[in-house]
Amino acid sequence: MKRLVGIMAFASFAAQAAPAAKPDIDRDMTAILTSSAGQPLQGLAAIRLHDGQESYRFFGGFRHRQAGRAWPVQPDTLFRVASVSKVVTTIGLMQLVEQGKVDLDRDVSDYLGFRLRNPAFPDEPIRVRMLLNHTSSLRDAEGYTLPPDRPISAMFDAAHPGPTGDHFAKGSDKVPGAWFEYCNLGYGLVGTIIERVSGERFDRYMQRHILDPMKIAGGYNVHALSHPERLSTLYHRDAAGWTPETDDRTAGGDMAGGWPEGQLTHYRPGTNGTLFSPQGGLRISMPDLARVAQLLIGRGELDGVRILKPETVALMERTTWRYDGHNGTTGEGTAGPFNRYGMTIAWLTGWHDARGKGDLPYIGYRGGLRGHLGDAYALHSGLWYDPARKDAYVFAITGYPADESSERGDYSYFTRPEERVFTALSHAGGGAAGAAGHGSGGG
Repeated sequence: MKRLVGIMAFASFAAQAAPAAKPDIDRDMTAILTSSAGQPLQGLAAIRLHDGQESYRFFGGFRHRQAGRAWPVQPDTLFRVASVSKVVTTIGLMQLVEQGKVDLDRDVSDYLGFRLRNPAFPDEPIRVRMLLNHTSSLRDAEGYTLPPDRPISAMFDAAHPGPTGDHFAKGSDKVPGAWFEYCNLGYGLVGTIIERVSGERFDRYMQRHILDPMKIAGGYNVHALSHPERLSTLYHRDAAGWTPETDDRTAGGDMAGGWPEGQLTHYRPGTNGTLFSPQGGLRISMPDLARVAQLLIGRGELDGVRILKPETVALMERTTWRYDGHNGTTGEGTAGPFNRYGMTIAWLTGWHDARGKGDLPYIGYRGGLRGHLGDAYALHSGLWYDPARKDAYVFAITGYPADESSERGDYSYFTRPEERVFTALSHAGGGAAGAAGHGSGGG
């Protein structure tokens, strides 16, 4: 009875809403939030774009808890969106490509300032585009970030593997350019290239050249956020309740992928692009992430401001790898929703494997969506858009259980809450915006 009362209170907190144009969708979203695997999730923020404009939104749950009080998820709540960050990082790199400062087919060694080769393929250059499509033959090993006083080159000493292990894939079939193995470390190299080419620190470059021109309030440097009170702490759920994973704003709380300015006094841009987590460190609200989707739907233009050329967006989307059963892993592990990949942009094709699971976002899906997923710190996020239909699905789901096996998808390699969010948003193609939860307590 005690747990039932708690869930009912959480539901009330999650969806105190103005009259909604789509009550069935609001009800479904509230159910996702309050009864995931029999337990509530922490938070849910979701937006649907239709014909390029927002047609539905939902915000529920809490962004932070402290001393018995909970602060609600709101439209301006900033989430660390994990690997969805890679899309925005790539937009930053592609500006330099357009300016002729980076050549996608050039050896990354020419930009990094040190020679980078997989020892198994010493004569095969690792090219810039291979970092973006995960065919570089690099791997994450036990980690992919280093502190400011360590150069990123330390990761790749084949004779004396760096502090996070051996970062080279092994096997005759894993030649650079052919084998797909999801690699976050590759984006640390992308961040390093951005720094060396631009002369600016990665977080500052992205702020000046991408986020500010797009009027996005967020960033890769958690210690430089203009509104830190909007940040969502990411918690996982376990028997003890809610345990913070990252972005814990209490005293001594962890801020993953962030370094206070005092620790960066002697940092030289271009030596270690992992500092601000180009692969997963972007903090952004869902309305602003929807603006990223609008930029991509608009072929590089947003509100009359051109960030990329149309042909550059098309180049990011162009398929560079397709799973054939033998040429790579299909996700971050041995199985996942990645089946077709461009340069950071994945496609949802409706494919499924022998187990009947694949990249299907919802039953009845007919293709067209592309973008990226995020999965870290008990959060799952998504930025998926269809430029032909001018549709987009943007969401952040927080507070997964410590053991996510209970949340495995019913028909895909997405989690069950993601499947349910996709399904609910698929019915939100037109009409006015829906509900937003508001409140100052509960949870």
